[in-house]
Amino acid sequence: MVNHRRQLLCAVVLLLAPVGTSAALPPAAAFDPFARHTERITDRVYLVTNSPTSIIPPFEGNVVVIEQSDGLVIVDAGGAPISGRNIVRAIRNFTSLPARYLIYTHYHGDHNLGAGELRKAWPGLRIISTVQTRANMTGPPMAYVATYSEGNADALASARQRIADPKTSAGMRAGWQAIVRAGPAMVAAYRGLKATPADIVFCDELNLPDPLAPLELRFLGRANTDGDAIVWLPRQRVLATGDVVVHPSPYASASYPTDWLRVLGRLKTYDFAFLVPGHGQVQTDRAYIDKLIGAIGAVRAQVAPLAHAGISLDETYKRVDLSSVTAVFAGGDPWRRFALDAFFLRALVSNSWKEAKGLPITQGVDGG
Repeated sequence: MVNHRRQLLCAVVLLLAPVGTSAALPPAAAFDPFARHTERITDRVYLVTNSPTSIIPPFEGNVVVIEQSDGLVIVDAGGAPISGRNIVRAIRNFTSLPARYLIYTHYHGDHNLGAGELRKAWPGLRIISTVQTRANMTGPPMAYVATYSEGNADALASARQRIADPKTSAGMRAGWQAIVRAGPAMVAAYRGLKATPADIVFCDELNLPDPLAPLELRFLGRANTDGDAIVWLPRQRVLATGDVVVHPSPYASASYPTDWLRVLGRLKTYDFAFLVPGHGQVQTDRAYIDKLIGAIGAVRAQVAPLAHAGISLDETYKRVDLSSVTAVFAGGDPWRRFALDAFFLRALVSNSWKEAKGLPITQGVDGG
C-alpha cells in the first residue's frame, strides 16, 4: 500500500466487517480539516502544521519554512490543493519574501500534492528531491491518486457503520468520529489530484548556501521510503526528517527496517536543538529517536528467526508479541493502539519478514 493514509483506509474498509445498515449521522459543523497554523521554531525557521499528532485525519505532513536572505525555502507542501492554498496563506501572514525552493522529503502524497498551489503563488519556485523520490512520483508508486477520493469515501462509509455499532467502545468511537468529521472534505479534496515532480534532483547531498540560514540536504539511506531526504540547518540547529521520524505514532508503510535503523543512528549524530518530524510535535532531544530504534529492533529480533525458520508471514503475525512496543507508543488508548497497528506494526512485521527472506520491498505496493 502506498502510504500510511492508504493503510488506515484499508484498515477501515477491509479489516472491519460490515455491521449492517445504519442511520446516517447528522452533518458535522462546517470546518476545514486541512487548516494550518504557524509556530516559530527558532530564528528564521517556522513550522506550518495541520495537527500536533500523526493519528488525526487528514494525516497531513508538517511543513517547514526557512527564511534565507533572498527568499524562502519550504520543506514539503501538504496533501491536496486546498492544503497548498492554506500553506500559502499561512506563509504570507508572517513574511513577504518570495519562495525560491520547495523540498520534498519523500514521495508520499500528503507531503507534496499541494505543490501546484505553491507554484501558482510563486511561479519561479524550483522543486528539489532525491533522484529516487522523483522516480517514485513519476512512476507506479503515485498511481493511487487516481482512486484516492473513492477510497476515502469507502472509509467514511465504514466509519459511520462503526459508530452506529453498539459494540464499538467509546475510545474507538471517538476515532471513527474524527474520520466522519473530516471525511467529506477529504473526499472532495482528493478528486483530480496531480503530482508535481521535482525539477532539481540529488543523489547524496545538495547545499543551499546562505549567510543567515545555510541549508544542507542529505540522503542518509533508505528508511521510511527508498528516497528520504533529510534537511539540516547547522546555524539554527534544526533537523527536518520527513517521515523517517513521525510522532507520536510512527509510520512504516514500504519501509526498510535494517536501513532505517542505520539512518536513525545517523540522525542522532546531528547536534540538533530541534527535530521536526514528518508529522507531529517538534522534538528537542533524542528520546523519541531512541524509542523508534528500540521498537524497530525489537520487532526485527522476533521476526527474523521466524522467517529464517520458514514460518509464513501470516503465521509470523500470529506468533510475534508486540505488546511491549504497543505499550510504549499507545499505552491503553484503543484508538492509538489501532492506529499503531495500521500505520506501523503490520507494515514493520511484513517488511522485516521480507528483509529476512531476501525479498524485495516495493514502493507503493508493500507495507501492510
